[in-house]
Amino acid sequence: MSKLIMVAVLVGGLIAGAAGVTPAGAQAIQGGIGDPLTLAASGVVVPFFTSGNLGGIATLQVASPVGANPDTHLFFYRADCSRIPVSAGLPLTTNDIGFIQIADIIAPFSPGLDGLVTLAKASQSGFTLIPLDNPVHARLYQFSTADGRSRVLESIILNTAEFPSVQHWWSPLRTGATFFAPLQTAAVATDLYLICPLATIVGNGAGEPAAFGNDTGGGTGDLVFTTTGFPQINPRLPNFPGSANNIRVRIYDDHETFLRDFLTTCTCVTKFESITKIIAGVYDNPALVPNGSYTELTVARTTTGINSGPTSSFTGYTSTFTVGSATNAFFARIQNGSQASIDGPAVVSER
Repeated sequence: MSKLIMVAVLVGGLIAGAAGVTPAGAQAIQGGIGDPLTLAASGVVVPFFTSGNLGGIATLQVASPVGANPDTHLFFYRADCSRIPVSAGLPLTTNDIGFIQIADIIAPFSPGLDGLVTLAKASQSGFTLIPLDNPVHARLYQFSTADGRSRVLESIILNTAEFPSVQHWWSPLRTGATFFAPLQTAAVATDLYLICPLATIVGNGAGEPAAFGNDTGGGTGDLVFTTTGFPQINPRLPNFPGSANNIRVRIYDDHETFLRDFLTTCTCVTKFESITKIIAGVYDNPALVPNGSYTELTVARTTTGINSGPTSSFTGYTSTFTVGSATNAFFARIQNGSQASIDGPAVVSER
């Protein structure tokens, strides 16, 4: 009974905000789970959105509390992880804080797009990124010009300054996650944003050491890590865009009744603005999920061979909101865990 009451309170609060408003249309070791708010030692990856429900103004904030980073540099990637032909410098002195308006940088090349920013130190050539001189803090502020809402996206840190071992690299990319969503209606909606970086943001170009990038064809790879450029993880980031059906989705109602088990695709930055776009007839079905739904996401595993295991890692966000209103919006990173832990019982060590 208490569970039903709490769900009713949450959904009721969201619907209340709509009053008077017209609805608008492993095998291998994986890096650990370090706090994404801690000091990032080598660099960061940050998703940004300049289109859709989160779109509008995306402002990156970077602070350098430990020491100077005079050669801080940013590369920009589209939602498919293809490189936007532009970069930007953000020199920082000790205890400095700097801001970058993403749209101002990418507008001449790719206006109104979503994607990723990679931030580290520029190499002498200026064509690659190498580890920062000193640790930084970074986050992104999203302001929607359509509904007036603001959100904060924490960075994906590459490795922590205080715990620099490989077990803490690439937080918070994981191989599993869960989220709750109220029944999707004309008044209350939930969007899902998945961040699944590809190897193109890491490198493995001409002249770079083999360990810098991915194994040919992706996969779980070996245990080679590098401090040159962005650190790699296991499983390796996929180096093939549009890798089909790489996220397993399992949906339950609020009484643990199993409803669906299927595969979907996540490539770099993937938006489901309305979770009904993941699968039709479930999230908005009052006969199936009158009190909302619980969803588990896990990376699809390879099933044979020495490298059997997850084939990528991801993070993401849910946005549950009152349709057509600037009030009553819940935006947060999805809760995570390893694929093995969420699937249970854990039989291998995975991130």
